[in-house]
Amino acid sequence: MAKFYAFELSGEHPTVPRSEALSLLRIHAASFREVAGTERCLLVDADGLDHRILERRLAMTHRILEVLKVCDASPESIEQALRSLDLPRLSYRVRASRLGEGIKSHDLERMAGRVLHAMGYRADLENPELDIRAIVSRNKVVFGYEVARPDRGGFERRRPHLKPFFYPGVLMPRMARALVNITMVRPGELLLDPFSGTAGILVEACLTGIRGVGVDVQEKLNRGARANLEGMEADLILGDARSLPFKNSSVDAVVTDTPYGRSAVIKARSKDEILSRSVEEMYRVLKAGRRAVIVTDSPAEDLLRSRGFRIAELHSDRVHRSLTRYIHVCEKPADF
Repeated sequence: MAKFYAFELSGEHPTVPRSEALSLLRIHAASFREVAGTERCLLVDADGLDHRILERRLAMTHRILEVLKVCDASPESIEQALRSLDLPRLSYRVRASRLGEGIKSHDLERMAGRVLHAMGYRADLENPELDIRAIVSRNKVVFGYEVARPDRGGFERRRPHLKPFFYPGVLMPRMARALVNITMVRPGELLLDPFSGTAGILVEACLTGIRGVGVDVQEKLNRGARANLEGMEADLILGDARSLPFKNSSVDAVVTDTPYGRSAVIKARSKDEILSRSVEEMYRVLKAGRRAVIVTDSPAEDLLRSRGFRIAELHSDRVHRSLTRYIHVCEKPADF
C-alpha cells in the first residue's frame, strides 16, 4: 500500500537535491509518484519504499517524513489540520523546519502546542513518546513522523582537507555522494571514475556498498588516493582515460569530475582532446541503459550527444567567480 512521504531537501544546491532523491526512489521503491514540490520539499506517494537504505545513501536531504497532513500556511488552515490529526494518546513534541519564507518555526511550534493541548494531548519537550515534525514553506505546511534522517555529520568529517591525502579543487563529499546516487547505481554494482584523482567520488560510492574502480594518469594522485580508500572495496589503476583498460559495456555507472585548470591536462595535446576521447571511452565501457554523470567547466551537451549519449539532466554549480561546474546526467540508450 502506498504511503505519503515528504523529503526535506537541503539548500546546498537548487536542483541536485531533488534529482538525487528522485533517482534513489526509482531504484529503492516498488513504485512512486511525485505529488508536488514546494521549495526544498519533495512530496511523493511511494509503495515499498526502503527508507532505511535512503537514510544511508542520501547526501542532500535533511530528513524524510511519513506525511500526516499537508495544509496551506495560514493560521486557520494550520489549526484545522492539527485538529483533524488522529494521533495516539501519547506525550508529544512538535519540531518545525522553516524552508525559506513562511511562518516562523517557533510560532508554528507554539500554535501546534496550544491546539494539541486544547485537544487533551500532553506535551513533553525532553522525552516525548511521539515526535511530530513540520516542514514550513512559503505556501504549505507538512506535518508528519520522521522515518529517516541521513547522517550529514559524516560528510563534514570527510571534508577533503581532513583526509589522509589532500589535493585542491576536488568535489565536496556531499556533492560527490549525490552525483553517485543520481546514476541510480545499486549496492554491489561497479562504478567507474576515469579521472579519479584523490578518490573522493570512489569513497562516497564505497561507503554505500558500491564497488569502485578509478583511473588516473598521475602516479602521485594514485598513491594518495590509495591512502584515502584504505579498507574500502575499490581498485585504482594508473592509466589514461583516453584508453580505458575495460571491456565494452562492462561498468554499471560512471561518475567523474573532468580536468579543468589542473596538471592532469599535461599528458594530452589539449583539454578538449582529453574530454573528447575520454567521453568516447566512457560511452564504450558503460552498460546500455545506464547512466554517466560527467562534470565539466563548460557546457558539453553537443559533444556528449555526438558520442551517443542522451542528456537526461543538466545542472550548474557556481563554485566561485571564475568557475562554474556543469553537471551532465547522461544515459547510454538501452537499445545500443
